Amino acid sequence: MRLREIIKDAIKYPISDTRKFLIFCALIILMSLSTVLPSYGVKNDTLSLILSLVTLIVSFIVLGYTVDVIKGGTEGDDTLPDFDYVKQFVIGIKALILDIIYFIIPAVITIIVASASGLFSSFTKIVYISIDAIANETTNMTMIMAAIPKTTMNTFTNALTVTLIVAIILFIIFSLMSFTGLVRFAKSGSGTEGLRFRKILKDMSNIGFVKIIVTLIVIYIIAFALAIVIGLIGLIPYIGVFIGIFVGVPFILLFLYRAIGLLYADA
Repeated sequence: MRLREIIKDAIKYPISDTRKFLIFCALIILMSLSTVLPSYGVKNDTLSLILSLVTLIVSFIVLGYTVDVIKGGTEGDDTLPDFDYVKQFVIGIKALILDIIYFIIPAVITIIVASASGLFSSFTKIVYISIDAIANETTNMTMIMAAIPKTTMNTFTNALTVTLIVAIILFIIFSLMSFTGLVRFAKSGSGTEGLRFRKILKDMSNIGFVKIIVTLIVIYIIAFALAIVIGLIGLIPYIGVFIGIFVGVPFILLFLYRAIGLLYADA
């Protein structure tokens, strides 16, 4: 499926079923009450606790529903999926666990690289030297920096550069893999399928790495533009926030996950 077709389909998709779209909008409102109401001066400890619990539960349902949206995109369904709150709550928990796993792997590797390159040890030395300098009543930043050995600063700078490069590369790789893993999970319902790295790489190869990257960049640029519009709407006193959340946020979410589903339809 071509990029233009994916964007065109994903833009129309959220309003393919008005009733389901409004239900999804209502879920987003429920999910957002714990943060929106305090901004209007509504403050109550018991109410805050209840709303926080509601936010947590509904967040899993929304996440599970978006997984079903991805599945529908891969299968060519033209309308929004049906709501099954219990099922989608469970799917949402599994999807979150999958995302955490894909976050942990690059995080652990980055920490190992940072430690091996001397980032932590050199940073610790810099902190201790700076504290000693301040204790000796050195308040001039230039003098504090001068007290740090050049070798220590060079080690810190080089280690930080290497760590950042590795972290960025890993983030990009595992972000792409996590999208593909989420799609495999959406299609099969099995969390294990979302972690089959060989099959994930094969799916990405079948679609084309360049196509995946370009499509994701374009849909996120569109989503960002829509978010700016929502932010401007949110400036309208009193009702702006609710209009933005009730219509804008649900539309963006459905647009994004529909586009992702369509992108991987040929995997």
